[in-house]
Amino acid sequence: MDKESIEIIKNAVKEAFKEELKQFYVDRETHYQHHRFITEWINWTQQCKSIALKTILTFFMAAALGLMTLGFYFKYKG
Repeated sequence: MDKESIEIIKNAVKEAFKEELKQFYVDRETHYQHHRFITEWINWTQQCKSIALKTILTFFMAAALGLMTLGFYFKYKG
């Protein structure tokens, strides 16, 4: 094969790839916005997990203190 034929084949393959991959093209700004949204979503879910864990632990601590208070009350006053 001569150089001209190789260049023609290269260009044909390049055009075929461009045509096939066109459906997967994503604009740079859109791609950046998607990443920002995903980052914000991750931060929000981590914050929610933190709030939920704090709420659950606070509930159990309050329940334990309440049970200890009732125990002392019934032990010494009951």
